[in-house]
Amino acid sequence: MEKLKNNSVLSAAVIGLKLLLICAIIAGIVSFVYALTADIYAENIKQTKELSVGKIFTGKDETRLQYTEIGSSDGATVSAVYEGDVLLGYCVEIKTAGFGGEIELMIGYKADHSIYGVDVVSHTETPGLGSKSADEKYLKNNYSGKSGVLVAGTDVDMIAGASVTSGAVLDGVNRATAALENILNEGGVDGE
Repeated sequence: MEKLKNNSVLSAAVIGLKLLLICAIIAGIVSFVYALTADIYAENIKQTKELSVGKIFTGKDETRLQYTEIGSSDGATVSAVYEGDVLLGYCVEIKTAGFGGEIELMIGYKADHSIYGVDVVSHTETPGLGSKSADEKYLKNNYSGKSGVLVAGTDVDMIAGASVTSGAVLDGVNRATAALENILNEGGVDGE
């Protein structure tokens, strides 16, 4: 009986060691692939953001504009956007919680702090419903040229069947506006 018990323990230990070895090999492969692709991933993220800034400020997917981070507040990153030496305005990157997950927004502001444009950089919202909140025409009609705290139904139309998503975008824009004001007032930047 004792021999059978020892064999069971030994058998379980061998299986455990095999599983440990398999897990170590897989972890090594995942780490190796991550190391190979980390720089490429970071460059893709940077390029996506540059294209978003270009889309907001010029209406085209281009990367000729430069932006320099000037601060962060409440989970938002505020940057000054330049074309050469000319300040075009400010850009705020922010994430907000939608119905299907996180929504990443890029909001452009003119020097007078009115909204230049809004771009949904990424989202996981329901196609055909929540994804309508990423539509360029919807964003332009509801946000461009507006300033201050925006109110659902008054300043911004909610999308029928996607009120959670359109509300999340509105919340993100309002938080971005507050972050911009906070950073500019804190840093002594006057917007000129």
